Amino acid sequence: MAVDRGPELASVLGLFLGLATVFVCLRFYVKTFLTKSWGSDDVFLIIALMFFTTYCACSATGVHYGTGRHVTDIPLDDIPKALYYWWLCELFYTLTTVFIRLSIAVFLLRICVKPIHKNIVYGTLTMVILFSIFYFFLVLFQCTPYSYFWEQYLGKKGSCINPAAVPDASIAHSVVSFTADWILGLLPIALIYDLKMNVRTKVSVAVLMGLGLLAGVAAMIRVPFIKTLALTDDFLFATTDVAIWSTVEPGLGIMAIGGATLRPLFRSFYNLSTRSASSHPHPSNWRKSNSRLGYIKNQDPPSQRQIQLRSDVRRKGTVTSIRSPFGDSSEVVGGGREGGTGKGGINVHKTVEVSSTGDGDSDGSWLENGSGSGDVTPVTPWPMTMRDHGDMA
Repeated sequence: MAVDRGPELASVLGLFLGLATVFVCLRFYVKTFLTKSWGSDDVFLIIALMFFTTYCACSATGVHYGTGRHVTDIPLDDIPKALYYWWLCELFYTLTTVFIRLSIAVFLLRICVKPIHKNIVYGTLTMVILFSIFYFFLVLFQCTPYSYFWEQYLGKKGSCINPAAVPDASIAHSVVSFTADWILGLLPIALIYDLKMNVRTKVSVAVLMGLGLLAGVAAMIRVPFIKTLALTDDFLFATTDVAIWSTVEPGLGIMAIGGATLRPLFRSFYNLSTRSASSHPHPSNWRKSNSRLGYIKNQDPPSQRQIQLRSDVRRKGTVTSIRSPFGDSSEVVGGGREGGTGKGGINVHKTVEVSSTGDGDSDGSWLENGSGSGDVTPVTPWPMTMRDHGDMA
C-alpha cells in the first residue's frame, strides 16, 4: 500500500487553524464588548491570522495535489502544482511568523516600564524583522526564474542556487525564531513580577503568555527535518514533517497572543455563575443580611415593602483607572512618568463615598408600608457613611 501522509498534515492544519481562530475571536470579543479597547497589536494579530489562514489553505491545496506522498504515487501533472503551493507556503509561513512576533512585541511594549525591558523587545524585534526579510527573498528568488522551482518537472529551463543554501538559511531562521519566542515568552515573567497583582492572576497571565515558549520549541523541533528542504526527487514526501511543525509553530504563537487578554472573559463567566447562585436568597436570611447593612427593617416581607433614602442624601464617588494591556479596564498601569510609584505595576485605587446630612427635621426619614394603605411610618433619622478603599488586580 502506498504511503500517504497527506491526511496527517491536513488534520494538523485543521486543528491549529481552528484553535487559532477561536482564540483570536475570543480576544476580539473581549476587546469589543468587555473592555472596548483596541490597539496596534490587535491589528498585527488580524494580519497574522489572515496570513496563517492563507498558509493553511495553500498547504491543504498542496495536500490535494500530492504533498505527503511519494513522487511515484503522484500524477506527473500534479507534481508542479504541489510544488507551487509548497513554495507559497514557505512565503506565507515567513510572513505569518513576523506579524505574530510584531503583535507580541507591541503588546509587551505596553506594559514595559523599565528602559532595559523596552530595549530587549526592540532588539529582538529588529533581529526577527531583518532576518525574516532576508529569508523571504531568499526563498522567493532561490531559482531563476522563480517559477523554475515548480516548472522544472515540466522540462522548463532555469537554475537554482546551491541546494544547501535554503536548508541552512531555514535552520538559522528557526534558531532566530526560537530565540525570539523565548525572549518574548520569558520577559513577561520579569514584567509581571513587579506588578501589583495577586499570585493567582500572575500565574494565569504567565501561563497564557508561556504558550509562546511552546512555539519556540516547535521551531526547534523542525530543525532536524529541514535538511530535506533541498529539492530532491522525493521532495513532497520527505518534507511532510517540516510542513507539520511549520503549522504548529505559528498556531501556538497566535494562541498565545490571543489568550493573553482573556482574563475579563473568565471573570465575567465567574461573576455570572456567582450571581446565578445567589440570585434567590432564602427569605430567612434577608432580614439578617439587611440588618448588617444598616437597612430599616419591617415585619413585612421584601416584596411588600418600599425603602427610600432621604432626599438630602448626597452620593459622591471617584474611580481612578487606566486600561490594562491585559484587557482589563479595572487595572492601572503605574510607574515612571505615568504618576505611579516609580516601580511600575498594575493596581486599582477606587474610592466610593455615600453620606447623608440631617436638616433639623425630626421626621426626615420615612418608610412607606407597601400594603397599599398609604400609611407612612416615621423613623429616627439615620446617618450612613460607607467608604471602600482597595487595591486589586
